[in-house]
Amino acid sequence: MLQTLGDDVVAIIDEIRSLARGVYPHLLDDGGPAEALRSVAGHAAFRATVVAPDLPRYAADVEAAIYFCCLEALQNVSKHATGARNVAITLAPGPLRFEIRDDGPGFDADRSRPGAGLDNMRDRMAAVGGRLDISSAPGRGTIVRGSIARCDPLPA
Repeated sequence: MLQTLGDDVVAIIDEIRSLARGVYPHLLDDGGPAEALRSVAGHAAFRATVVAPDLPRYAADVEAAIYFCCLEALQNVSKHATGARNVAITLAPGPLRFEIRDDGPGFDADRSRPGAGLDNMRDRMAAVGGRLDISSAPGRGTIVRGSIARCDPLPA
């Protein structure tokens, strides 16, 4: 199980490094954030589900912001939510929003200082006019929510 977890973390880091080199993830480009996240979820060390009914396509920068915020949240579950067994990722239009909910141990959000990953997620959302909120409490897991209020889907 530790080997699988290690392999999953390496895969996630490789994908982030690919973006840093200017390579846009193929699945994100072709299928959008829901399809790309389903692929990542299929390789997670915990049970991860993606629900995205009727999610239209959006501008590439918006989809990238959503995808990479969700990817960072999944990475945070792997690194910090020891004992998490289930993660639910929900994507929804009107306004465009996402939620990542885990059943890990949680943390005291009022006393915890955000790390670079959370700061990067907030910056990524702000760059597309969105916002990010974190809810957590000891023994209750963590919820990461993001939304972009002024974001129109691409024409079909």
